[in-house]
Amino acid sequence: MKVTIIGGGLSGIFAAKTLEERGHETIIIEKGRSAGGRMATRRIGEGRADHGAQFFTVRSAVLQSLTEEWLDNGWVKKWFGDDFPRYIGIDGMNPFIKKIAAPLQIQLNQRAIKILSDDSGVKVLTEKEEHYQSDALILTAPVPQSLVLLQQSPGLLSGQTEELLKALSFKSCFVGLLSLTSTLAIGESGIRSQDLPEGVDKIVANDQKGISETPILSVYMSGDWSDKHFHLKDEKVLEKLILSLPAQITEQIDAAELKRWRYSEANDVVRQPFLRLDQHPVYVAGDSFLTETDASGRTRIESAILSGINVGKAVSKV
Repeated sequence: MKVTIIGGGLSGIFAAKTLEERGHETIIIEKGRSAGGRMATRRIGEGRADHGAQFFTVRSAVLQSLTEEWLDNGWVKKWFGDDFPRYIGIDGMNPFIKKIAAPLQIQLNQRAIKILSDDSGVKVLTEKEEHYQSDALILTAPVPQSLVLLQQSPGLLSGQTEELLKALSFKSCFVGLLSLTSTLAIGESGIRSQDLPEGVDKIVANDQKGISETPILSVYMSGDWSDKHFHLKDEKVLEKLILSLPAQITEQIDAAELKRWRYSEANDVVRQPFLRLDQHPVYVAGDSFLTETDASGRTRIESAILSGINVGKAVSKV
């Protein structure tokens, strides 16, 4: 079987990996310049900074088994924590996920604009006028983006499914990447998420975390703050972000840049790991689709991975 996957984030990568392990052919279509989604790491001078997911935790036996394999490979390490250890990529979160995705076929800089489904299978059309024909399709982009694509593809969505997807909203997030003139300790392990100025969700010191040779802070703003300021240009947002920080940080800023995430964390979740459209071999998956046994009730790296694995297994049985 041949399967097209839209979205090169965690769910897309693990859906492809699961299908390939079962003997199927996959191709991932990713609109960006790099795979990994929110497993994002940026090089800044001689240093690097994670500016998406900062770590992952493990609650399921499936991810525990994978994590032990990654530890043995030297791809990840424990950062801190005992009850639910926080694990990180050795050189950052993106280099780690790229090692997993390396064997997969991924088409970058390709934005899907329409889906056609009939008895011959599913065809995806892109902005660059490329056509991808397959037996099944998995959508793993953030739900609002997948919904727009489905609405642009007549005959795929039932009213009930459309309403379900419409109900899934997301918080946005701004991340300031601040290069400092000298090292600044942030908490005991390089992360602080309490007793912060209004609007600041967490601050991470990438050098203290162990992935950067130079001092770079990743400053995450809250969903409410980010939603309120999302209409502003990057320069203005960065100015407001820096003004919200204490003087001990601002006095040491040598350079600053901004990352904006339009779909950072789902406000709502679906209590099933994926969704199949009525009468079509088209599936929707992602971090907002949780397994029934997920006790956390929120989107995270593990939910994205498990959604991808589960949808991959389901498609392989069709």
